[in-house]
Amino acid sequence: MSDITSTTSHGDLANLLNHPRHPRSNRYDVRWTIENQMGPHALWLLEWLSPALGLEELRPGARVLDRGCGCGRAMTSVFLAREHGFRVVAADLWAKPDENATRIAEAGVAQRVLPVSAEAHDLPFAQGHFDAIVSIDAYQYFGTNDLYLPTLTRLLKPGGRIGVVVPALREKPEGTEPPEHLKPYWEPDFWVFHSPA
Repeated sequence: MSDITSTTSHGDLANLLNHPRHPRSNRYDVRWTIENQMGPHALWLLEWLSPALGLEELRPGARVLDRGCGCGRAMTSVFLAREHGFRVVAADLWAKPDENATRIAEAGVAQRVLPVSAEAHDLPFAQGHFDAIVSIDAYQYFGTNDLYLPTLTRLLKPGGRIGVVVPALREKPEGTEPPEHLKPYWEPDFWVFHSPA
């Protein structure tokens, strides 16, 4: 558990992780949210993405592929199953399916979320299987090749939707060093973050 969770009361954590734009995410236990993060607040990112992706328009029971770090510890998969009633495949390479299965069962959605281990370039799913694909804080690790997107689109039914949220920088860094204000936080993996342009 991180230092902030061991030295901060549950009420204080709830205040820190309560955001008026994310009422659904606010209902999740803050310690569970912190303990299962693998990057930025994945539930906030997914809740922000949902309207743009039109998730409210999909019927309960729709098939959704949750690909990446938000899925990592199955947080976003649990959210998709609970909040929308979707059948979700939680596909991640780094998180063990058995560990995710335990989290999923504890969240009460074991009948709607299937955890699998899958490498992004070798997805074991049939063509046209999913109504939607989401990737929260992960696409930058596997989707940087211009030819990768067809790997995902073949998995969608006609009219299916893909939603991706990735960290980004407002402006591309000049040279080979990160900007001064980001240096204390910078890790080599962050070079995959680009500006919207």
